Amino acid sequence: MEWKKLITDLNQNVGQKYDEGYHALLDRVGLQEKRSTAESVLPMLGIFGAGLAVGATLGLLFAPKRGDALRHDLRHSLEDLQRKGKIRASELVEKEHASEGNSRAAEAGESPSAT
Repeated sequence: MEWKKLITDLNQNVGQKYDEGYHALLDRVGLQEKRSTAESVLPMLGIFGAGLAVGATLGLLFAPKRGDALRHDLRHSLEDLQRKGKIRASELVEKEHASEGNSRAAEAGESPSAT
């Protein structure tokens, strides 16, 4: 009878200790779960991007142009980029409105050119 009680207690204790999941079990054995490719590549890409930003900043700081000329060029480049972005956004909005009109006409049974 003692053996039966001992085995039951042992089974209960082992079950309680390892019900936490396989992460805890691997940790107890001294192993770890294999990391996915994304978990190892994404931090490297983040560090690479930060290095690019620091390098670009240092390049601008030590550029051969004078500061006011460099700021003038940067301002005009940003304004040009902003203007192109607004144009592209308005084109996309117009395209979306045309697409919505065509789909509404198709739902109503009309031809898209009739709208």
